[in-house]
Formats: sequence, structure tokens, C-alpha cells
Amino acid sequence: MNKYQAMTKKEKKNFIFRSLEVILGTLILAFGQVIFIERCVLVTGGLASIGNIINEFIPSPNTVRITVVVLNIVCFLLGLICLGKSFSAKTLLSTIVYTLFYPIVSKIIQSGSVPFLVVPVDVATGTFSETTLFLAAVFGGVLSGIGIALTLIGGGSTGGVDVFAIIISKITHTKVSIWIFIVDAVVVVLGAIFVGENNSLIYFLICVSSCLCCSLATEFILSKRNNSYVVYIVSDKWQEINDFIIKDLDRGSTLINIEGGYKNEKHKMIQAVISRDQYSVLLSKISEIDKDAFVTINSAHEVNGEGFKALPKVNNKKDGGENERKEEQC
Repeated sequence: MNKYQAMTKKEKKNFIFRSLEVILGTLILAFGQVIFIERCVLVTGGLASIGNIINEFIPSPNTVRITVVVLNIVCFLLGLICLGKSFSAKTLLSTIVYTLFYPIVSKIIQSGSVPFLVVPVDVATGTFSETTLFLAAVFGGVLSGIGIALTLIGGGSTGGVDVFAIIISKITHTKVSIWIFIVDAVVVVLGAIFVGENNSLIYFLICVSSCLCCSLATEFILSKRNNSYVVYIVSDKWQEINDFIIKDLDRGSTLINIEGGYKNEKHKMIQAVISRDQYSVLLSKISEIDKDAFVTINSAHEVNGEGFKALPKVNNKKDGGENERKEEQC
């Protein structure tokens, strides 16, 4: 019996839904890269950007798409060898979809069969105006960020040049984010040198703005994914508030004995986790019960357990853990 057959009906549904999120995210990423980044010859740090640089030395209508496909496969294989099966499993679906979808869309756009999706050049100069490049950078970055975020939410990974950053991070024992920034920065600088018209500073800044838009879009979606809050309530009428949380909101709570630091008075503090739609309801009720209540609310990164997302299954077998550690060694 394989792993999928061993899943419950709910687990299978969740697996399919997460896979669709990875596919949708990858399609949006590829779409944004082709329509804006490749078309406008922008260099923002991804595989398409590397393709744009190579195209300066080996000009051809197929250079960018061939570069993207080849490098995507190379990065996947490199990740498989150096980072193990656990990492490669997350990137496999995205790699397959991106590798198949990117050249198809690129060919369609290049043929001009869908004029609506073709970013126009300036008629007078035959090149893209700075305004056009900026708009392409913004929308290309936003679409790429949305695609990356959806892929991550689905439990996948877009792989690509980030594989190099992850490998270097493992070797040097430094933060992955630092090396991702360095790798992207190197690609952007090379683009400014070899791709930008007359090594224009404006071109460089436009490329940087696209990187920023991508990062902001990714962070925005990932932060909005969270729909839960941890609430801490200190009130003399804690019993009434606690009853409302349990009976009306149907949420559990924890009562904590605390002591005030100023007057050393004893109090009860309620800790509870609520959903986004219960946020305003609870605040209104607390205000109604005790206007002097002290309330602290934190956004929860993730909530697992009854009433929320089920706890992920972890393989605690000793041999399995040892094998996984061996696979992740380069």
C-alpha cells in the first residue's frame, strides 16, 4: 500500500488541494516571468533573468526559454543530490509544471498570437520606454510574488536559483536569506552591466523595484494566510468573559494566575485562540462587560489542534530520521 492509499479521505482531499495550490502558484509565477520579465528583458534574480543575460551573448528567440528549462532541471538535480529527497519532493511538482508551462507561454507570447498579452514597444524608438519597463517590473514582480507565496502555502518550493543559496548556506552555516539576497543581487548587477541600455542606472533601479514588489507580494499573502489570533485578557470580570469565549465563541481558554508588577495585586488572565471572524465580536463583548479590561492580541503564525488545523504527522522512527539526515547531507 503506497502513501496516498494509506491516507484518509480528508487527508487525500487536503493533499489534492495543496497540490493544486502549488500548480496554480507555479503557473502564475511562470506567467508573470514570461509576460513581463522575459518580454521586457528585465533582470530580477530568477531563471528568466539569467536567460536574459545569456541572450545578450547568444542572441536567439529560444535562448531564454531553453536556459530556463535547462537550469530548472539542473537546479532540481543539484537539490536532489545535495539537499536530499525531502527537499526535492517539495520542488518536483513545481519543477515539472514550470518546465512544461514556461516554454509554451513564451512561444505563444513571442508569436504575437495573443496581442492583448504583448507589452508594446515605443513606436518612435523601437524599444521599451522607461514607464513601460517600470510598469512591467511592478506587475511582473507582483505576479511572481503571488506565485511564490501560493507555492509555499501549498507546501512546495519553486527551487530555481534559490537552490544555490540553500546549498551555500548549509556549507557555510549561515542564514539562507543572506545568500538568497546575494545570489539575486549578483544576477541583478550582472543584468545592469550587460543587459541595461548604456548601463543605465534607471534600468538597474527598475529591476530592483521588481525584486521589492516580488518580496512584498510574497510577504503580504503569507501574512494574510494567517487567520488566527492569540488573545490575553486581564479583567476583574474574567469569569463572565471566559464564559462568553467558551459558550458563545465555542473556543477553549486557559486561566493563568498573575501578579501585577506595580501594586503586586493578584489577577486572573485569560489566554484564548480565536479566528479572524471572531476578532471584532470578542472585542465588542469585552468592552460591553468590562471597559477597563486589559487586552493584548497577537497574530498567531500557525495554530494546530482541535477547532483549528490538524497536527502534522511526524515520522518518529529512529531509522527513518537517520536516513533523512543522511539524505540531506551533500
